[in-house]
Amino acid sequence: MADYEKMWEDLGMDVKNHDNLCQVLPTAVGDVFMTQENRPKAMDFWDMVIAEVHGIRPAELIEEQKKGRKVFGTFCVYVPDEVIIAANGIVTGLCGGSQFWVPDGEKVLPKNVCPLVKASVGARLGRTCPFFRIADMYVGETTCDGKKKAYEILGKDVPMHIMDVPQMKREKDIIKWKEEITDFAKITIFLLILFHISRMFITLQILYKLL
Repeated sequence: MADYEKMWEDLGMDVKNHDNLCQVLPTAVGDVFMTQENRPKAMDFWDMVIAEVHGIRPAELIEEQKKGRKVFGTFCVYVPDEVIIAANGIVTGLCGGSQFWVPDGEKVLPKNVCPLVKASVGARLGRTCPFFRIADMYVGETTCDGKKKAYEILGKDVPMHIMDVPQMKREKDIIKWKEEITDFAKITIFLLILFHISRMFITLQILYKLL
């Protein structure tokens, strides 16, 4: 496994506590997947990526950010990735799938809240997940009340856009969802334009100093 410690430090992560997480993840994956009989050889690539899940992809995302691209962290498949990709943004999933993050989430959320929600908040506030550190913006959706509260907390720390998912399939709900997608597309494009303008301004400042 490559050494990603410098990258994690630059992201402001709690590297010492992250090391504890890294000791747990391989065991969990090994117990669930690597013990399968007749495991297909074609899964070797997946196994390699999972073995360095907090290294390979985060490093790729950071390199793309250096080129001027923005990373959008999403919590659910209801968020239309196509909008982000069409605007030349990058999508990364923000998963609270580890019990490891729950205690940090419980510092700001009631204990009776869904573990998935507590883990998602804990992953950010505990500074032990690189994807939560890298994302330039989080995109949430109103699929449960627990998430709505989590977005209030996360929105104080990271730019947040929330898509209001209709709870029914009536005609007016379909129209509302179309409007939500349109609004999200406008915001995404606007943010990316602002970012590129700021980069151009910085470049002009550098050129001016060199003249």
